[in-house]
Amino acid sequence: MPYFIKFLKNNEELIKLVRRHPLSFLKPGLMAILLLLLPFFLMFLLFKWGTAGLIIFITLTLIGIFCLGRIILLWHYNSFILTNSRAILIKQKGLFDRQVSEINYQKIEDVAYRIKGIKQTIFRYGSIKIQNNNSDLAMIVNNIPKPQELQQQLLNLKKSLS
Repeated sequence: MPYFIKFLKNNEELIKLVRRHPLSFLKPGLMAILLLLLPFFLMFLLFKWGTAGLIIFITLTLIGIFCLGRIILLWHYNSFILTNSRAILIKQKGLFDRQVSEINYQKIEDVAYRIKGIKQTIFRYGSIKIQNNNSDLAMIVNNIPKPQELQQQLLNLKKSLS
């Protein structure tokens, strides 16, 4: 059973599940892979150092596995969910830090998207800002693929429920 099912209410239907674009994890992903591969490139040198080298090898390998696992978990659990009645934003900030925001389509005042920079323009990902009609707070969804299509889908859902 997918993890996001627990965020849906009884009669809600999932319309779309959006996760962060994989390129938004490029820098931390490369660092994690480097940390994972570095001990194997230095393996013979580290093993010549005896116990200290073995400890360094195991430590670097475990740190690399932890960092790579953290990136995969953050990608999987950071989600933007569209249902037939509301939008839900799940931000997993760390392994033990989750923030869940939701907004009903009737309360949406404005939906804007932003694609900034050459990388986002080439690979067509960006951010969406959903403005609530009765507060100054806005729901911001960062680094999602095809934000212009998602904006249109949100506006269409808002229009169909109005």
